[in-house]
Amino acid sequence: MFYKSHFGTILTTVLSLFMGLVMAIFIIFLNHLPFTWVNLFELTAEINLIVFLASLFIPYNAWGAWFAGLFHLKEGTLAYSLVEGIIPSVVLNTLNTFICTGASIFYNEAIPKAARMTAYLNGCKEAWIPCFIVSYIASFAAVALGKKVAQKYVK
Repeated sequence: MFYKSHFGTILTTVLSLFMGLVMAIFIIFLNHLPFTWVNLFELTAEINLIVFLASLFIPYNAWGAWFAGLFHLKEGTLAYSLVEGIIPSVVLNTLNTFICTGASIFYNEAIPKAARMTAYLNGCKEAWIPCFIVSYIASFAAVALGKKVAQKYVK
């Protein structure tokens, strides 16, 4: 019942599910991990949770709109959407990169404790840009899908 009256909640839910799946698949390939249901589920759940919680507490969409406004772009244009999407992608990608990389390194018994911080910093440095590119592009599909689902169910 709650979801049927809240457009933003539905959009955020679809966005977090979609981005979790897309980014999990990308990370598996980026890190040359075995493509197993365990890896896919673990990463999807982790990213889904990060995106959903960040969406509840961080006004990154308002920041994106503000950023696009700095360039005096007209809302609803392609240029506006492209610029507006930068800030949300930076915020979500940064959180995902730092948290997911940390979870995979600091809780990995195969990595010696003395080497974990170096591995973490190197992992974040190597993953941030490729993950940003994928998340930026995928976010447009995620938002479009989220809006379509929300429009269908919100009365």
